[in-house]
Amino acid sequence: APENPALPASPVAFVQVSASARRLPVQRAIELLRSEAKVAHSQALEQLAQELAMRKDEGPFDQVINAIQKMIFRLKDEQTKEDDHKNWCDLELSKTDASLADKQAKLEELGVKIEGHDATAIELQEDIQEADKMVAAIDAHMKEATEIRRIGHMENAAAIKDAQDAQVAIANAISVLKDFYKSSGGMAKEAYELVQRSKDPVDLPNNPATWDSEYTRVADPTAQPDGIVTVLEKVSADFSQMESDTKAQEETDQQAFDEDIKACNIEKARRNKESDMKAQERKRVLEKKATMQAQHKSVAGEHEATEQYLKDLQPACVEGDSSYEERKNARALEIEALTQAQDILQEAFAEHKAAAPSFLQRYRLRGAMA
Repeated sequence: APENPALPASPVAFVQVSASARRLPVQRAIELLRSEAKVAHSQALEQLAQELAMRKDEGPFDQVINAIQKMIFRLKDEQTKEDDHKNWCDLELSKTDASLADKQAKLEELGVKIEGHDATAIELQEDIQEADKMVAAIDAHMKEATEIRRIGHMENAAAIKDAQDAQVAIANAISVLKDFYKSSGGMAKEAYELVQRSKDPVDLPNNPATWDSEYTRVADPTAQPDGIVTVLEKVSADFSQMESDTKAQEETDQQAFDEDIKACNIEKARRNKESDMKAQERKRVLEKKATMQAQHKSVAGEHEATEQYLKDLQPACVEGDSSYEERKNARALEIEALTQAQDILQEAFAEHKAAAPSFLQRYRLRGAMA
């Protein structure tokens, strides 16, 4: 008897073989995702690998492929946002650093100017004190000079008066003596006076009798240089010379005093003017110093605020468990792994779709032939 024709392969067995063949690229995708998850320390890749492992026997992977695509889009979007944030951070950090440097330079410049104004104010104060001391010394000198001049003037006036009084007294004495000697014949009378014969001088004996004769003079009163009138006239001339010298000395002393006082007044006025001008200059310097101190305080506040802003930027732009480059590289690895996994799954899904119609067609043909 003819042999019975062999039964066609079971479609269930073919599907099992097809499923087994399909699991190979899926397993590759799972292993790829898990490997990259460990390298990139990505929980998202690990979670996706687990989800894919749970669905590897369920047939087409449209949802998984779409999820991978969404993850790729999300990672690219995150990278774009972080790039923007990085650019913003770089700009802000650069601007803040430049602002800090600028404000620090201004603080140093203002500090130097404030110190300069301090030194200038101290120097001007010393000059003012020196000028005031000089004015005080000039006042003391003028007071002393005025007192000396007053005493000198009084002494000169007293000396002049004494000389004048002495001259008057001597003149009176000479007049009395001349009258006496003229009346006694010891001196010749003037033409307008009565003629009186002068007696010859009398030689006194060693022991003259007191009342034996009338009064006789012992010397000529006008004889040089010992005559009494001559001596008095010389003394009067000396007093006259003293009066003249004292008057000349008084005039010289007064002239010197006036010149000294004039020079003192000029120097005092100059020193007072110097003190006033330097006091005004010191006032302007102190006003500038106060203005710069206010500017320094303002800039210091801005500097402090800028430092605080720089500290505030640290958590968002500098600090963290990883750097920008590390995160960028990790995302690139994730995107690359996801893209490869997506390609593997899409390729497996495409092969599955192509193989399924060919099997059904062959199965139906064999069924018809039987």
